[in-house]
Amino acid sequence: MASRTRRRRAGVVAAATLLVAALVVVGDALVLSARVTRLDVSPSRSGGGTTYLLVASDSRERLDAADQRRYADANQPHGERADLVLLLRAPQDGPARLYSVPRDLYVGEERDAPHRLGLSLADGPQALVDSLCADVGVGVDHVVVADFAALVDLVDTVGGVRVTLAAPTRDRRAQLDLQAGPQRLDGRQALAWVRSRHPEVKRGGRWVADRAADPTRSTHAAQVLGGVSAALDDPVTVQRALWAAGPSLRRDGGLRVPQILSLARALRGAAAAGVVAVPARFEDTAVPFAFMTEETTAALSPLQSPGCVGG
Repeated sequence: MASRTRRRRAGVVAAATLLVAALVVVGDALVLSARVTRLDVSPSRSGGGTTYLLVASDSRERLDAADQRRYADANQPHGERADLVLLLRAPQDGPARLYSVPRDLYVGEERDAPHRLGLSLADGPQALVDSLCADVGVGVDHVVVADFAALVDLVDTVGGVRVTLAAPTRDRRAQLDLQAGPQRLDGRQALAWVRSRHPEVKRGGRWVADRAADPTRSTHAAQVLGGVSAALDDPVTVQRALWAAGPSLRRDGGLRVPQILSLARALRGAAAAGVVAVPARFEDTAVPFAFMTEETTAALSPLQSPGCVGG
């Protein structure tokens, strides 16, 4: 009888301990999510799974004074535009995939509202959500917008990300200057690597334009996201990363703790598989444009939503 009582008490203590631990974890997650600013945006809904819109903003307005000076650009108008437009698709069945949509994609002509997709963010995240639905046929369920500092903080928190370069590479406008060979990028170097649009490589002692550079920048983004996701392999690192980057992130109101955890799991798997760079016809003009083609439509087909009319 006494042994049964002791076992029962031990079971109660174990259950209580687990409950307290669970409450601590949930409470901590709530605190972390509270550090991320809430967006006033109404998602357009995807159907048959979950689609997350992940946007890298080029706005300097929320940076501290030192970073505003560091990333000052005389050609940069006020407001914000999308530096990167990523769509993370987590279907009900099957693996998650991450798609990079050209920010310069020219859309909206059919509804007499022509514009480049990334410029929609100047009118707020809702305008970008609406354009994706009306002009591209893609509905989204959740939205995350990241400022410059978010990527810097995430990369620094996980100890940097590794890349390998075939030749010395620079991009003065993006503040990129890297040597050839394998190396570990810190947060600021990773940001420059992702933002680089006009890289040069050193060949035969001369700097020349890198003709093989990815105009969508999705290749570099995949390397950085993959490196960060691979490093988020324990609760402590995840906590530190969210705590560091939280003030530089914004999320829709429906992206609460369970959805944040689902997003992290989907992103980790999708980044490991590599980013799908949505193809388009690029025009190398003073103002860059990318035009939709049959290949664009085919690449976006897994993201098409019943409630959206574009595509």
